[in-house]
Order: sequence, then C-alpha cells, then structure tokens
Amino acid sequence: MKYLPFLAAAILATLGTLHLIYTIHDVVSEPRYFAPRNKVLLEPLRATHLGLAPHGHDFWTVLLGFHVSHSIGVLLFALLIVVASLYEIAWLKLAMLCVGAAFTVIAWRFWFHIPLIGCAAATALMAAGWAWR
Repeated sequence: MKYLPFLAAAILATLGTLHLIYTIHDVVSEPRYFAPRNKVLLEPLRATHLGLAPHGHDFWTVLLGFHVSHSIGVLLFALLIVVASLYEIAWLKLAMLCVGAAFTVIAWRFWFHIPLIGCAAATALMAAGWAWR
C-alpha cells in the first residue's frame, strides 16, 4: 500500500508531461491539440488581447503560456507527492490531498474526462496509500 502515492505521482506526471508535449507542439507547429475545433476561431484568438492586458500578447499566445505553466504545475505537484511520501511530511501529505481534491473538482467543472479520471484516481491513491501506513 505504501506505493500507492507513487502511482498517484506517476499518473499525474504522465498527464503533465503529455500536456506539456501537446502544448509545445502547438507552439512550434500548426496548432492541433489546444486549437478550437472550429479553425475559423483561431485567427480571432490571435487577433484579440485580454482586457487585463490590452497591449500584451494575443489571446492565443496567452492560452499557450497558461498551458505550459499548468503543465509545470502538475509536474511539480507530482514531485511534491513523492517528497511527502519519501520524507513522511504529514502537513505536505494533507496539502497534496487538498490540491488533488481541488484539481478533481476543477477537472469535473471545467476540463474533460481524462484529467477528471486522472485527478480522482491520483487523489484516491494518495488517500489510500497514506491511510494504510
């Protein structure tokens, strides 16, 4: 049972790595993964700016930047699960369970089924693995 949190970290690291690879593809090549299905919408995304930063980057570039930083955040989350497990840091374990639960709710509300399943499974694996120690 002590290996379950490491499996949780592996799931999240896999999802984070795939997310980063897909994002890098969309940055350096013709957008495929995070581009709208209706290709007509891509040019308006490139032609508009956020209200928050009207002189900043275009909306499409901002979205890609968000995806890169999100990927890095998920990879860091996976690393922190490993650290919490290896060094038996109780407060970090609790924090990781809270973050996992938050990601699960966010995935349910805003994302799609693959991250929802991954976040829910990782959170359940962390909880089960740390509860049986």
